[in-house]
Amino acid sequence: MVQKRVQSLQDVDYRSLYRRRTHLDRRWKTGNAQTRTVVGHSDSIYCVQFDAEKIVTGSRDRTIKWWDMQGHCIRTMSGHHASVLCLQYDSTIMVSGSSDHSILVWDMHSGDILRRMLGHGSGVLDVGFDDQIIASCSKDATIRIWDRHTGTCRRTLLGHRGPVNAIQFRRSRLVSASGDAIIKLWDIHTGQCLRDFSGHTRGLACIRFDGHRIVSGSNDNMIKVWDAETGECTLTCEGHTGLVRALHFDQDRIISGSYDQSIRVWDIRTGVCLLNFQNCHSSWVFDVMFDETKIISASQDQKILIMDFAHGIDTRNIIS
Repeated sequence: MVQKRVQSLQDVDYRSLYRRRTHLDRRWKTGNAQTRTVVGHSDSIYCVQFDAEKIVTGSRDRTIKWWDMQGHCIRTMSGHHASVLCLQYDSTIMVSGSSDHSILVWDMHSGDILRRMLGHGSGVLDVGFDDQIIASCSKDATIRIWDRHTGTCRRTLLGHRGPVNAIQFRRSRLVSASGDAIIKLWDIHTGQCLRDFSGHTRGLACIRFDGHRIVSGSNDNMIKVWDAETGECTLTCEGHTGLVRALHFDQDRIISGSYDQSIRVWDIRTGVCLLNFQNCHSSWVFDVMFDETKIISASQDQKILIMDFAHGIDTRNIIS
């Protein structure tokens, strides 16, 4: 076993790895991406998530669709009675929220509905889960914490004065973004609001949280970065001319999608806009997600856009 490991290390061409990694990094710097458009939904696409093998989208046409990376639809899931506004999945389940006020839990292998969770008094705008709980937020201004295994509502978090448009949690901490222009940090276990974050001048549309940093997008066209522990706003990104509807970030970049029909890439340390993909969609951008090789977005124009920065590059051993 040791000999095989040593041999495999000897077989690695590090000069080739360096060249390929540098090539990929250069494309991110210049915006040199190969774009593909995927169509198949019959109405606006509100949410998107992807992994190495597939893309999953939820739409105003009431369906969830799975696509392979070539853009072929490989599964359609029906169960909601109105728009599918949000979804999240892992290897075993998917959780989706809808304008029909319900949350559905799906089996990722069979596509069957395992559970329908009711309790919100209006549309479910965002969901998230881990191995123990499911969290949801709604136009009814509440956040609910559910038992993942039983579907029982454990706790309802109250405090926002407007629709709770987005949530994300890490371990015992949850952040929420509301139309009341306030971000809240909560203790999931106690239901206590630990801190309010004020700084946006209009309602919030999206939020991301990695346990330490919070990144928020608003109808004031701004993106802000916050220290979750101190509550300090550490960075403001200006440039969008419409509501910032979607965000995703890692240790280097923030990717944002806006009602101005653009997708932007920002330096998370300086706030400088590195790339601006204007009019990549013909209508509002509703969701965006990225990894080391691509950006995938969804829009009111009923299209999924794949921006592939790794086209023609062998990415084996150069991405995590």
